[in-house]
Amino acid sequence: MATATGIPSRRRFFRVLPDTAERRRLSLRQIVVLSAIWFAIAYLMNTLGGITIPYLVSALTRPATIAWLGLHFTADKNTYVAILDTAGAIFALVWQPAIGALSDRSRFRIGRRRPYIMVGIAGDVVFLSAMAFVTSYWMLIVVYMLLQMASNTAQGPYQGMLPDQVPDEQRPEASGYYGLLQLIGTIVGFIVIGAVLLPGNHVRLAILSYAAVTAIAGALVVFGMPDVLTTRRDASPLGRAILLSFAIDVKRYRDFAWLMVSRLFFLMAPVGISSFSLNFIQDAFHLSRGAASTQAAILQSGVVVFAAVMSLTAGLAAQRLGKKRLISASCVLGAVGSTLLIFAPSFLLIFLFGCLVGIALGMFLSVDWAFMTDLIPKAEAGRYMGVSNIATVSAGLIARPILGPVIDAFNNGRSSVIGYRVMFGMVAVFFLLALVTLQPVREVRVAQR
Repeated sequence: MATATGIPSRRRFFRVLPDTAERRRLSLRQIVVLSAIWFAIAYLMNTLGGITIPYLVSALTRPATIAWLGLHFTADKNTYVAILDTAGAIFALVWQPAIGALSDRSRFRIGRRRPYIMVGIAGDVVFLSAMAFVTSYWMLIVVYMLLQMASNTAQGPYQGMLPDQVPDEQRPEASGYYGLLQLIGTIVGFIVIGAVLLPGNHVRLAILSYAAVTAIAGALVVFGMPDVLTTRRDASPLGRAILLSFAIDVKRYRDFAWLMVSRLFFLMAPVGISSFSLNFIQDAFHLSRGAASTQAAILQSGVVVFAAVMSLTAGLAAQRLGKKRLISASCVLGAVGSTLLIFAPSFLLIFLFGCLVGIALGMFLSVDWAFMTDLIPKAEAGRYMGVSNIATVSAGLIARPILGPVIDAFNNGRSSVIGYRVMFGMVAVFFLLALVTLQPVREVRVAQR
């Protein structure tokens, strides 16, 4: 058995730690191993949504005219991307909080989070392999929804595993590394997928690389880190616990609720830009899908490099200046960068102004996780971190269905690219709404040892 000193015991291949044990500071190696799935999520989801899905949708669809109430609207690739992402997001919105709450009370001998992570990672590998061979848009939707189910089966409990492992005083430092690993995963993904594989029309190989990276990262966490062994019994009915997984005590955790609203608006901005960046570059500069994927990869990789640099520096600065101030600054900087993108006439200026948005994203990611975990009850970490994913998923669920049709409507059947400029203006508004809704949040200062 594990001891109360915080030293994990071994159960065959799996290390466990009782939920009553004192949490010891993690080494840098342990933080990196624990963050491995963040790397895989970033490698998969950012490039899948930003490059691979638009690439597949463009190949599998054609423009269609929709007549409604006497009005005629052309549904083009941006609308189809929005429909696909929305279908997957709805499923993820429902699934992750429920699985996170279930893992909070699970009493498996190998840990409360680990079994769900294992099942979810296995599902990711299966459904990503299937995605590599889809032949129609509707098949793509079905496989994508199944992928979302598997991914969120792993991700909800995994997010609860992080506060399980990290002591309070180490959260700002760990948060910086979590953000850094996500950004490195994104950079590597854009280079491998967008600049190497898709330009050569190796779309199947690109998708299979997602499966390989996900499997390796999952194995590192499952076998390389201890999991909490639940010792307390929860007498409340399971059904009630799952229903409550979608709710938070707004009166008791008012600051967390406001932070989730702010987080929603902030994430709507980069989600909107990344979802339609490949189509924007292809239409604005009249490029082929392969050439556009390379340019999109260069653009988004450069943006994320700046975000990665900011992630660690801002994470350390948060310990002195405060997390709320840094997130406020990121909202302002993101709004400025998005506004400048409206008027950018060349790829160089698009890149430079996009880097401002990247810096804003890096500042945000460096302190976001630590800020959330400061405000949640530790006994229900899985459920509350699952709830936090509602903001993440809802960002795409709201932004894409709004922005995709707006872009296609203003582009007027690809006769113009003004729709993308309108999109950048709407993104700037999202950043400002994030700033406004952040103001009611009261920051909790965690004493440093």
